[in-house]
Amino acid sequence: LQLRRVRVMGANRIELSGFTDTMRERLTAYGLFHEIISWKLRMFVPTDSAGPAVLERVLGRYPVQRIGEREAA
Repeated sequence: LQLRRVRVMGANRIELSGFTDTMRERLTAYGLFHEIISWKLRMFVPTDSAGPAVLERVLGRYPVQRIGEREAA
């Protein structure tokens, strides 16, 4: 799994990528929301006050394994 900051439709979001279809239901139960953008399912951490709790649940289940360098835009 990979978390990264992205800009979607003019708004900054935190996107979770690398999930499988079997993980989708669990991640939705944790509080992530999904959208279909350009015929691709994408999952995001809420950026409102619920976001930190959602992120804590995700990281509790899937701990950080490494932190990568930022990619150039």
